[in-house]
Amino acid sequence: MLGSLREQPQTRIREHGHWVAIIDRALGHYGVALAQSSLAYNLTNSHLSGNPFIEQANCNLVWSEAARLAGDDLFGLRLQRTCSPTVFSLLKLSASACLTVAAAIEQVVRFFPVISTQVKLELRREAAEASLLLTPIGQPHPQQVEALMGFLGQVLGSLDTSGKGLFKRASLQRPSIDLELCRRLLECDEIICGAPYSIAMPLSLLDRPLLTADTFICTRLTETLQDMLASLPSHDLVEQVKRRVQLLLGSGDISVERIACPMNISPRHLRRKLSQAETSYEQLVDEVRRETAIRMIGEGQLSLTSIAYELGFLDPSSFTRAFRRWTNMSPTSFRQQVVEGAGRGE
Repeated sequence: MLGSLREQPQTRIREHGHWVAIIDRALGHYGVALAQSSLAYNLTNSHLSGNPFIEQANCNLVWSEAARLAGDDLFGLRLQRTCSPTVFSLLKLSASACLTVAAAIEQVVRFFPVISTQVKLELRREAAEASLLLTPIGQPHPQQVEALMGFLGQVLGSLDTSGKGLFKRASLQRPSIDLELCRRLLECDEIICGAPYSIAMPLSLLDRPLLTADTFICTRLTETLQDMLASLPSHDLVEQVKRRVQLLLGSGDISVERIACPMNISPRHLRRKLSQAETSYEQLVDEVRRETAIRMIGEGQLSLTSIAYELGFLDPSSFTRAFRRWTNMSPTSFRQQVVEGAGRGE
């Protein structure tokens, strides 16, 4: 069995309880069940009934017992072949409805926390490659990280409708003797042993348009995923505030009071804690607006005037001034640049 990923400060990390049901369903393909483990039974009994979150240490125990019961050290990597959980399918469908491969991958990165709170997903672009980096939060079980790698591989496979080799290379922390079998399970071109966990893709393929694009479905699913994301717990105060701001955008009231009240702290205490994190409430609001504006313009689903109001600006001219401050470009010029880039991708 693989050991822990790395030593990190002890932080209370909770994972989605849906993983317990997912693991138990996958074990059914091996003819076993979590109930056969006396160690896991009491823990999993409530979570199989829909308990929303599970402590990381307990989640790790479930993974260890699952791999033992299945007698398969590649249990996590095979999971995406044995079951297709609803939350996976939702995010995968949302990605397939985006306009381009890049937009689809960014959608997965943005809403990855609805799948797992134990791994941070990040997209990086370099000269010829783009990479999805999976960074552990706390000490998740390696089987869980590999299960997430399998899910991401499945998403990339669904986006690669032309068979151009979108899933170029995977990096796993496994002995070299396992790598060829892992490559076949992930259905990628190449696999290497090393850190960090990552997936490499040809940069040239990211601008390709998706034949499955549907702006109506994408908008509706994005709204659903936004609600799910806003309801997640977070050990990071900054991330909690940004999620709350995202949820309130367009409401006309994103005051610090509306952010602090649901968190059961005073606005003054919230400002003090954010100052300790070397940021401020106003700075986080500005960051969320900037990130959301760039994403919405890139999606091409709303007019610039509609985007301005969705972001909570009083008028389009205020939005234009803010966007110039963020990017040194007007929203119109930025949108034109996006359209031209998509055209070259065709």
